[in-house]
Amino acid sequence: MTTRSLSVLLTTFLGCLLLTASCAKPTSGGDPGTGGTTGSGGTGMTCGAGQMNCNGQCRTVATDNQNCGACGTTCGAMRGCQNGQCVCNSGLLDCSGSCVPSDATHCGSCTNACPGGQVCSGTTCSTSCTGATPLMCGNTCVQNGGDGTTQHCGGCNACPSGATACTNGTCACSAAGQMLCSGACVDTTMTNSHCGSCTNVCPIGTQCMNSNCVSTGGTGGTGGTTGAGGTTGTAGAGGTTGTAGAGGTTGTGGRGGTTGAAGASGTTGTGGAGGSGCTNTDPSKINEDASGYICNTTLGIKGAWYCYSDGADSTISCKGSDGKGNGAIPWNTTSSAMCLSGTMGTGSGSYAGIGFKVNSGPPGSTATPGTWNASSLVGFAITLQAGSSGRGSGGMILNLEFPTTTDMDSNTKDAPGITVPGVPTSGTITYNALFADAVLANSNQRHAVDPANLTDVKIAFFPDSISHSYDFCIKSVVPIMTAPNPVVASGNYGPTWNNQQPQAVNGINGYAVQSAPFPQNGNPMTMQVNVPSGGGVGFTYTTGSGFQAPNNGPGAFPAVISGWGPGHDGIQFYGPYKTAKTIGALTSITSNWSFTMGTSGNAVYDLWFGNSATPAVPNAELMIWIGNKDKMPIGYGTACGAAFNGRTPYCGTNGTGERVVSYWVNTGTNGSPVSNFDVLSYVKDAASHGYAGLSTGSYMIGLQTGFEVYSGSWTVSSYTVNIQ
Repeated sequence: MTTRSLSVLLTTFLGCLLLTASCAKPTSGGDPGTGGTTGSGGTGMTCGAGQMNCNGQCRTVATDNQNCGACGTTCGAMRGCQNGQCVCNSGLLDCSGSCVPSDATHCGSCTNACPGGQVCSGTTCSTSCTGATPLMCGNTCVQNGGDGTTQHCGGCNACPSGATACTNGTCACSAAGQMLCSGACVDTTMTNSHCGSCTNVCPIGTQCMNSNCVSTGGTGGTGGTTGAGGTTGTAGAGGTTGTAGAGGTTGTGGRGGTTGAAGASGTTGTGGAGGSGCTNTDPSKINEDASGYICNTTLGIKGAWYCYSDGADSTISCKGSDGKGNGAIPWNTTSSAMCLSGTMGTGSGSYAGIGFKVNSGPPGSTATPGTWNASSLVGFAITLQAGSSGRGSGGMILNLEFPTTTDMDSNTKDAPGITVPGVPTSGTITYNALFADAVLANSNQRHAVDPANLTDVKIAFFPDSISHSYDFCIKSVVPIMTAPNPVVASGNYGPTWNNQQPQAVNGINGYAVQSAPFPQNGNPMTMQVNVPSGGGVGFTYTTGSGFQAPNNGPGAFPAVISGWGPGHDGIQFYGPYKTAKTIGALTSITSNWSFTMGTSGNAVYDLWFGNSATPAVPNAELMIWIGNKDKMPIGYGTACGAAFNGRTPYCGTNGTGERVVSYWVNTGTNGSPVSNFDVLSYVKDAASHGYAGLSTGSYMIGLQTGFEVYSGSWTVSSYTVNIQ
């Protein structure tokens, strides 16, 4: 397999100024009026039995997934709050702290693995599914219509990671008063951002109680006396649009004079915001509103939203004063979210993006950004949905990036992040973007995220050989304190994408999946990545009209990446195998792989080697053919050694100059699933004979497992590998 990665791209790095507590300033003129006297505070808020006051809201800690047993204790993915404890959802087993389904690897109990070839039917290993209407979901038997668990709800469908129950084939929540909102169970009887129903946000000065927005608790404070008006001046430092501080739990502050500043609030009330009018009804999230400012978050994050582009797209919703986003606020009233729409160009200088700066403002500013120490976080959960036109990301992949002061690519000014399949045309998708999974996509440099110096959280686009018309919104950004397990739940990972230039989506429970077309201008295709219920990763790759296989070679190499990649010119390390080992130091490479071959091509394990742990390019390639429709390997004609495990080694040199050894199976071998396949035995056999120049001192830098595609649709239903 040989391919070239996408050339590095230049994106614009935007910044903002520090957001201060008050933004409006008095105009020139007479002295401002004298403020009113301080109002007296009201009485405190009292929560009912079994509830706690968590950031000014009464929460039922016995069943609240965000405050389970105590304020701030959040149940992770696949868990719900029961009796004040975070427990695994219905139908899942708690195995060493991880919630896993009952399947062939742990059937009915964490330690009961079914023998090879058997399936898990209920809680018992069996040679076939039993029951009245059996349905096979991976290697697990359920009844047609599903087994009522969150892993098989209404069939083989897996619920969003935040769902805690499956009711009548529909993903739901188990606790009374909770609803499934944006993939998470929330108590709509008392949640300000989902009061009575999902997305019903309580106005400022009210609180959600019994599914209704009511005035904040406590007896109102006594208003201050009227201040004397100013001679001719306008409003004082409180700002012409600043509002009086919320009395919070102790009552509303006194009102100022006719033109004077507003009176101070009650004894524990806070002063009003400045001219920006920045508000946040859910401090656990990054707030979104028309002001473009970020404030009042639990972690103290302040900042401002922005968008940017190269200025060439006349249809883009982000223009600003310079046509490139200066001063633009990406707020969309119709969608009640931060949105961006337009058409991504095909030139190498094309770029666009949307995001927010921390400790920076005002919105859309191009000034140098501030920084915020995000060391207490492991990443952000970013929820996306299509805009009003329903285009989503238009089949385009997206990069969720984390710029800091130390991790930028010195050439492109790009930042590490995870590459995701994009935004569907309907519904929402939440990506758990973890710092640990972040790499510099399409870059020849390696940088890890430096959370202590975070400046941005942004979504950046890369150009493609075809244009993509997009319209999508950021519905929610939530800081993640503890990595969910799994990071990506079973089911489809995002929508189908069709980038024709080489790309690799990543952050998929330790794996990345590449498209890797060979022609310079790309190849028409569609690709859907998925996560099987039993773990690992899978995908379906389908060639499009006009797909080419140039020079009698394959037209693409869609594959799962472990370690070095993507493609031939890969530079990043994906998943847990981040440090290359010599062949002599490797102790095990075992894999399970179930796949379906297309019309023409072959299925292979493709290993790359270098003379050092981080070579600029590899110096050797080893391929193990598992299935072969109609193809011959490089060097075919004279074997370079004796057959090994039924596969004949052929040696030669590929189109990019590396020596290659291929352990080949005959044409017409459709291939069948392999279980606990010993990849390392082939590596050691090659090293013992010196095939492709390999020796025990050669560094194994990465494994890419997939298909050399000439035509047809190719599917990996499940794949895992363990490199030790």
